[in-house]
Amino acid sequence: MIHRHPLPVLVLVALTSTASAVDFASQIVPIFRNKCYACHSVTKKVKGKLALDNDKISEQIGPGSNIIPGEPMKSTLFISCTLESDDADVMPPDGKNRLTDAEVDLLKSWISEGASLTGGAAAPAAAMPAAGGLLKWTSTDGKVIEAAFERLEGDGVVLTMPGKGSFLVPLSRLSPESQEQAKTATK
Repeated sequence: MIHRHPLPVLVLVALTSTASAVDFASQIVPIFRNKCYACHSVTKKVKGKLALDNDKISEQIGPGSNIIPGEPMKSTLFISCTLESDDADVMPPDGKNRLTDAEVDLLKSWISEGASLTGGAAAPAAAMPAAGGLLKWTSTDGKVIEAAFERLEGDGVVLTMPGKGSFLVPLSRLSPESQEQAKTATK
């Protein structure tokens, strides 16, 4: 029986497979757009000489740059996003719109995999657990659940929580990452 009980708005917490390739366009650009562009975009302003727009990002990738392919722990972009909240160099500053754990994990994976601007689109779907495999989902108000993807149904996704049954969650209440996860999950 499917409960038509809306769960909290959900967000992808982590890709569990290290073998998956992170797709720049569908997974990293939304992070930059939502968390970084206010200060690091040619369309708004460019602080610290760091522009993360699609047509400028390649200038930030390479040895001695802000993003060092294969080296997240040497990449100032990644390091700045993972500093403690009270660190003067933390990004975004002043506790504003910090990256979620899932976004940090995606950014780290993307850099570790070589910071490709073109590859990886098909790999996340292939790495998704089949129906019955638990994925972590988080609401925008910070609530985390583990649930198995069952199927898309109309404008929603059916998720099953162990011991709690199945729930239809409207896609409109999912973050872009979770919507993508729901759309690419395979049964």
